[in-house]
Amino acid sequence: MTPRTAPRRRRTKHLLVAVSVTVGLLSCLWVLGFLSLRVLGTEGALPPDSRIPKVPSGASVIDEGMECASGGCWRQITVAPAAGQTPEDLAHEMGLTEEQSLSPTLFDPGFVYVGARAKEGKLIIHVGYR
Repeated sequence: MTPRTAPRRRRTKHLLVAVSVTVGLLSCLWVLGFLSLRVLGTEGALPPDSRIPKVPSGASVIDEGMECASGGCWRQITVAPAAGQTPEDLAHEMGLTEEQSLSPTLFDPGFVYVGARAKEGKLIIHVGYR
């Protein structure tokens, strides 16, 4: 072993330990977030904006808010379809003809439901935790 390889190996070892500790801590935080949603419930918790389906071009969001009931809270987004498009066609284009259940993601450890219904020529989208 040359005199220069020993410090290089030491640095590599320290880097691997630091990366392992960081990954371990981030994993623990993710698991704690997941467990807190499952154990403590989702009362008042809302999924992040990243879990809201993208609105296609031509359609426009005209209202966005939060609704709450005894089962928790959810995001409610009112979307006006593009000219000549029905709310049902918009729901089909967005893949919201039936309620969906989305699995946890790296940045959101909760199970999310996404659904939609037509009302007065608009599409009402609701997104919340299960």
